[in-house]
Amino acid sequence: MKNLSVLSLILLPCLAVAEGPSKQWDLGLAVTARQSPFVGGDAQLGVKPVILDSSGFAIDGPALALIKTPRAQYYVGVGLDEWDHERGDSADLSDMHELDRAINLRVGGAWKLLSGVTLFDLAQDMTAHKGTQLKARYTFNPEPYQANFRPYAELQWLSDKVTDYYVGVQADEAKLGRPAYQADAAFAFRAGLAIEQPLSPRLTLVGDAAITAYDSQISDSPIIERSQIWSGAIGLRYNW
Repeated sequence: MKNLSVLSLILLPCLAVAEGPSKQWDLGLAVTARQSPFVGGDAQLGVKPVILDSSGFAIDGPALALIKTPRAQYYVGVGLDEWDHERGDSADLSDMHELDRAINLRVGGAWKLLSGVTLFDLAQDMTAHKGTQLKARYTFNPEPYQANFRPYAELQWLSDKVTDYYVGVQADEAKLGRPAYQADAAFAFRAGLAIEQPLSPRLTLVGDAAITAYDSQISDSPIIERSQIWSGAIGLRYNW
């Protein structure tokens, strides 16, 4: 199952491009950064592919449409957890049990209404904590749903299996200054701004900046030192 999920992560973006009406490839690459909430953790740096979303539904990650109308889309997809399974390479937490990378199977829907797009995304991990996550997001993006600047707000619910996997402290990991801790289900809130600014007929600047705040089930953990973190991405998309 793990190998199948990884293969899906590679193939689904290609399917997403192929199902569009245009035969051109409109894709690129973005550099990502995310502050670590963990004690002594470093910011995560990475890269991700950027694919044109001409539909305006603003669905994150690899996804394949099951039902699609001009104002609604229902999809399945795969994706990785946003949480850093390496705990920011923190030296303070290096004596804790190693975590596996979580690969999620996703199902969701997006609807164009109220001068923007409302999205619900349900994710179930298949490889690590086996927990469930639910996201509800509203993106302000009036018709024709191709605004250059798109503010959004997102509410996240994380099951106890998710939160305890990342921020819990097992009895054999406890020590002076790091007591055992078991986390329950938690909420997080994110506010951000997505940017798509054409630079030329073929080249588009893409970016995203956001702040995420966690509730007390997460912030009270002895291995968490930040209840709010920033994240961002910037890159270029090219029409080949």
